[in-house]
Amino acid sequence: MKRMLALLIAMLVSLPVLASCGGGNTETTPADTAEADTTPAETAPERLSDDLPETDLDGWTMRILSHHDELSTEDTFYAYELTGEVVNDAIFERDTAVKERFNCEFALIPGNGWATDVTMLTNSVQAGSRDYDVSFLLPFATGGSVIVGGVLYNMLEVDHINFEKPWWHTDMNNQYTIGGYLPFVSSDYLISSYQYTNALIYNKQMALDYGVDGLYDMVRDGTWTFDAFREVISLFSADTDGDGAWTENDTYGFASNMGFHAITWGYAAGNVSVHLDPESDTPVKLGWDNERFYDTCLWLYDILYSGNLTYEIEWNKECDIYWDENRVFIEAIWLADLERFRDCESDYGVLPYAKFDEAQDKYYTYVDARAGSLAIPIDAEAASISNVGLILEAQSCASHYDTLPVYTDSIQNSRYARDAETVEMIEYVGAGRRWDIGYSFSGGDNTYVWAIYRHLKSSGGQIVSSLEKLAPPMTSRFEDILEAYEKFASMEWGD
Repeated sequence: MKRMLALLIAMLVSLPVLASCGGGNTETTPADTAEADTTPAETAPERLSDDLPETDLDGWTMRILSHHDELSTEDTFYAYELTGEVVNDAIFERDTAVKERFNCEFALIPGNGWATDVTMLTNSVQAGSRDYDVSFLLPFATGGSVIVGGVLYNMLEVDHINFEKPWWHTDMNNQYTIGGYLPFVSSDYLISSYQYTNALIYNKQMALDYGVDGLYDMVRDGTWTFDAFREVISLFSADTDGDGAWTENDTYGFASNMGFHAITWGYAAGNVSVHLDPESDTPVKLGWDNERFYDTCLWLYDILYSGNLTYEIEWNKECDIYWDENRVFIEAIWLADLERFRDCESDYGVLPYAKFDEAQDKYYTYVDARAGSLAIPIDAEAASISNVGLILEAQSCASHYDTLPVYTDSIQNSRYARDAETVEMIEYVGAGRRWDIGYSFSGGDNTYVWAIYRHLKSSGGQIVSSLEKLAPPMTSRFEDILEAYEKFASMEWGD
C-alpha cells in the first residue's frame, strides 16, 4: 500500500518541472503544447529542501482573504482547529509548524458568496487600505477583472518562490504567464487543485454482469477513444422498468451533468479555448474554432442527447441513481467525489476521459475553476510580499511531502480502491491535467467557452453558428485582457 500511495503522489505532482528537481527550466510553453509524459518512480523521491533562510518574522500576521461559498471554501488549505478529521488536522499541523518555524501568525478572512472576495480585494486596492496580504481566489469568479483592473502583483517577482521546485503547478503557472507577468499561481498548498480534476469512474460489477472487459488495457494501448467510449456505454442503456419513459428508474451507460463535466470533453479532445501570444500575428486565437472541436460537439450531442445513453445529473448535485443500484456504468466525477464512493458495495474503477482518436498524444482532462489560485495584492508593501513568498514556499513544500499524501490516502482508503490498477489509471488522469485562461476569464456561463452547455442541445450539435456569434465579443474581451497583461509585464516591479 505504501508503494502504491507513493506512485499516486508521484503521479499527482508529476509535471515537467519534476525532472529538474530544483535545477530545471521554467520557460513558458505555448497553451497548446502538451506536458511531457512522466513516469512516476517506484519509490518516493528524495525529499527536497525548500532552501529557505532561517527567518524570524517577529509575530507578523499573514492576512489571507479567501473565496467562500457553499461549494468552495478555505478548508482545502486552512484549518481553524484540530477536529480529528485527518486532512483538516494535517493542514492544521502543517501551518502550526510553519508558524513556529518563522514566528508568525495567520488570520483568515472569508468572503461570503460567489466573487465577494474579488470585490473585497478590489476595494482594498482601490482604497489603498492594504487589508490583505494574500488571497485565495477563483480566477473564473474574477472574469478577468483583476487583470484589467490591475489588482494583482506579479508573482514572478516574489522573493523566495522557486518555480523550479516540484510543488509548483507548472501547467497553470505557464498558462497564466503572458509577456513576463503572472497574476496568480497554484501549488500543492492547494489540495483543491487535485480535488477538482475531472475523471470518470466505471462500475466493475456491471462490467462483470455485461461481459465488458479490458478497459484498462484500452487506456494503456491508446485505444480508449471517443468512438470506443460511445460503443461501450451503448451496451448498458435499457428501459429497466418497462414503462417506455426514460427516468431515474432505468439503466444508463453514462451519467453526467451537462455543464462543467460536459465541457471537459472539449479539453479531452486535446485543446484549450483561448491562446494568448502577443508576439503572434494572431495574438488572440480561439482554440475551439476548428473542425476537431466541431466534430467533438457532434459526437457529444450524440452521447448526451440521442439514444438515451446518458442520465443527466442536476447541477452541483449527486446522481439520483445510487451507485450500488448498478444502473449507471460510467459516471463523470471530480476526483474529490471518490470520497463519497468509499462505502459503496459495488466495486468501481477509475478511467481518464477518452481521447478524440488514437492519433492524439495523450489523455487530457480539465482542472475545474473551483481549484482556485494564490495571489498578492498589487499595492502590498515590499516586506509583506517577501514574507508571503517565504510562507507560501514553505507551505507548498510541506504540503507536497506531508499534507497531500494524507489527502490521497483518504480518497484511496476504500474497500476497493487499494489496487495498483486504480492508482495507474489515476496516473493517466493526473498526467493530462490542463488549465485554461479562456475558461477562467470568459466572463460567465453564456459565453464562447460555455457554448457546449448553453447551445449544444438546441443546435443539435451544430455549434458552429453559435460560436461564430460568440467569437467577436470573446476576441474583444481577450484583446483587452492581453493589453492589460502587456501593460503590467512592462512595469518595474519590486523596490
